[in-house]
Amino acid sequence: MSTKTGELSRVITLSEAGVAQAVFGPLHRHLAHIQEAFRDPSAPRGQPAYRVTLDAQGDQLTLRASTEADLERAERIVEALADLARRKSRVREGEVLAAISFSEGGDVAAGPMTLPQLGGLTLRTPRQVHYVEALRDENIDLIFGVGPAGTGKTFLAVAAAVEALKQERVDRIIVTRPAVEAGEKLGYLPGDLAEKVDPYLQPIWDAFRSQMNENDLKTRRERRQIEVAPLAFMRGRTLSNAFVIVDEAQNATILQMKMVLTRLGEGSRMVVTGDPSQIDLVRPDQSGLSHAISILESIEGVEAIRFAAQDVVRHRLVARIVEAYHRDEGGRE
Repeated sequence: MSTKTGELSRVITLSEAGVAQAVFGPLHRHLAHIQEAFRDPSAPRGQPAYRVTLDAQGDQLTLRASTEADLERAERIVEALADLARRKSRVREGEVLAAISFSEGGDVAAGPMTLPQLGGLTLRTPRQVHYVEALRDENIDLIFGVGPAGTGKTFLAVAAAVEALKQERVDRIIVTRPAVEAGEKLGYLPGDLAEKVDPYLQPIWDAFRSQMNENDLKTRRERRQIEVAPLAFMRGRTLSNAFVIVDEAQNATILQMKMVLTRLGEGSRMVVTGDPSQIDLVRPDQSGLSHAISILESIEGVEAIRFAAQDVVRHRLVARIVEAYHRDEGGRE
C-alpha cells in the first residue's frame, strides 16, 4: 500500500498476547532503535532524517519507507523479533540490535530471518556466529577467541561446552585460567584453595548458571563432570574426552601456554580465550596468547576468531570505551 507520492507503507499486525508489547519495547524503545538504523546522515535540514519510520497503534505497526529495499529490511527485523517474542515471551534490547545487525545485506528472497541461538542465548554479531560455528565444528579441535572484554568469548565457550556435555559428545568440561589478576597472586589471599580461587572464577560460574539450574550444576561438579581450576593444576595431566576452556589466556606465559595446549588427549577439544590488551603479567612480552596464535593458526584443525569493539555485547557505552582506550594506546605508541 502507498501513501504520499513516492512513499511505501506496510502494516504488520501482532495480535498474539504480549507479542506487540515485547516487540515495541518499553516506551517503544525497540522501535526507536530500529528507526535509528535507518537514519539518513545526508538528509538536508528540514527533510526527514530517517529512511524508515515506524508508527505503533495498539497491536498494529505501520512501516513507511521511500524504497522497497528499506521497507523489506525493516519488516524482516520486526518479524524476527516477533518470532523471538512468541518463543521467549520477551525481547531484550541486545536482541533488537542483533536483528538490526543480521538484517544488513540480507537476502530478502531467502525468506524470514531467524536470529541464531546457542543455549537460549541470542547471538548478536556475525563474528559471534562464526565463533559458535567453530565451537560446534568437530573438525576444529583448537579454537582461539581473542578480543575486548564483553564480546562473549568465555560465555559462548561455556554455553557450547554445556551443549556438548548434555549431548554426550564429551564426558566432562574443564575450565582453567592463570591465577594472576591485576598483579595479585593467590598466595596472598586468605583461606584454602577453594576460597582463594572462587573470587577469580565467579564469571565462569555465572556462565554455567545461565545454562543449567543450580542442582544440575552441583551434581555435575560432584561427579567431576565440570571442573574449574587454576592453570598450574593442569601440569602433568592428560585431558581426554573433555571440552577444555582456557580463560584469561593473555595472563599465561609462553611456557604455561605450551604446557596447557599439550594436555589435549583423545576425544578432547580446547578453546583459548583472552584479551591481549589486558595483560597482568609483570613482563607483558612473556604473554603466551599472541605467541601461540602466531605459530599455530596455520595448522589444520586450529582456528582463531578475532573480536573487535563492534562485537561488544555489554552496555552500548562499553564499545565506545574500548575504542577510546584503543585510540589512546595507539597515539602513545
